[in-house]
Amino acid sequence: MEKTIYDKLLQLSAAIKKAIDDGISTGSLQPELTAGRRWKVDKFEYTDGGITAFGATGEDYSKKTWTWASVGVAESLNKFNEYNVALDHLSGTFTNRKDLETDLKSFGRKVIRLYLNSPHVEESEIDNLITIFQKNLRGEPVTYGATIELTGVVLQSDRINIGDGILIRHPKKDDMEKDFTECAGNPRMFFPHPSAILNIEILSDQVYEIQKKVEQALAILRLFRVGSVKYLSYQVYSESITDVMASGHLRSGDRFLAAHEKYLLKFEDDLKLTNFWFKVIELIPQSFYDATVTSIDHTTIAYNRYTDALLHNGVLERRITNAIMGLEALFFKADGEAQELSYRLRLRVGKLLGLVGFDPHEVSKRIKDAYEIRSTFTHGGHLDDKKKNKLKIKYDNPNNLFLSVLDYLRSSLIINIIIDNEKDEFIDLIDGSLLDTKMESQLTSTFSSAMELLG
Repeated sequence: MEKTIYDKLLQLSAAIKKAIDDGISTGSLQPELTAGRRWKVDKFEYTDGGITAFGATGEDYSKKTWTWASVGVAESLNKFNEYNVALDHLSGTFTNRKDLETDLKSFGRKVIRLYLNSPHVEESEIDNLITIFQKNLRGEPVTYGATIELTGVVLQSDRINIGDGILIRHPKKDDMEKDFTECAGNPRMFFPHPSAILNIEILSDQVYEIQKKVEQALAILRLFRVGSVKYLSYQVYSESITDVMASGHLRSGDRFLAAHEKYLLKFEDDLKLTNFWFKVIELIPQSFYDATVTSIDHTTIAYNRYTDALLHNGVLERRITNAIMGLEALFFKADGEAQELSYRLRLRVGKLLGLVGFDPHEVSKRIKDAYEIRSTFTHGGHLDDKKKNKLKIKYDNPNNLFLSVLDYLRSSLIINIIIDNEKDEFIDLIDGSLLDTKMESQLTSTFSSAMELLG
């Protein structure tokens, strides 16, 4: 039966080719001239700061397209005897498919576009279309991919091949030369510029899976270093023929806003990122990147606070408050802790992070200062000039205090997604380790694999 269906689809493709050849020879099918305007990049420089020099001018162009001709041929598909024969065979084989006529028309449109837009079509190209179409009908996975414009992370290496269909690279001049139509007619699409390009390819049977992979990748990059990693836009593509959502351009709602915090992937970070990626991807909770997950725990609450602090600009007090609240979600029990909260928090975080290389005294000092800011802001206050000057003397820039606390939260999140302990049990272990060396050894052993990930 598979061979019969293949033959019928091949015959339909041949009938489409003949109709197109006849239409072009008689003049009933003609291309239309499409005018447009694109950016022509004449200045481009990428450094450790991202794209630091950029210039582009508008360039008019015109090209022949077959859009309306393609529509005309597609509308006549059901008049082809080969189309109806193929549909009968599909209906007898794929009895569980709901709308085979829509599926077959999608295949026909794909063949039409191929013949109209390619000067010469190889037999192997038609064979490939038929193979993919049959996979679609059987519900088998096909290639889905996304090309994502990132901001918040910069690379020294030209590219880092993570593996498993994941690649992060420099933006190139060609990436920036787009039709105005792709930018919704707005040149501001180029500001801010992407600081990196992420490419992801997977095998799947639906576009939703590649969208999840994009969000998962963003979460991993945010956890690798403190950086406001987000997408400006991304292009989804697929070889799927029947999935009407298999391609499209998604844009971030805040694509005109630059990343607040940016980090540099140095040459020596290439292998570290790869190792981090493959370790964390197996452990990261789905609730970190999948909005359809409604059941969340303390780690997800903490991660949400982390991303709020990273991605949402505003007064420093609010960003620090979000960071502290993220730590509170990880280090406070749900019940029974109502006193000495600042002291408990800095003691627990300092103890835990001291075991992975942080200076526990410095951690404690910075959390104390940050907690005071959180308390001031929560009760309707703000940092006055006197307090800001004190912070400037201690940290050179108050933002350095914020970044430190965010790094404590990031590191604590990594430890928490690696350990297999219940939250209260883990907190009790931290408290016990303050006085008992055996409990300290037990605490260290629970997250020994986090040592390498935290560098």
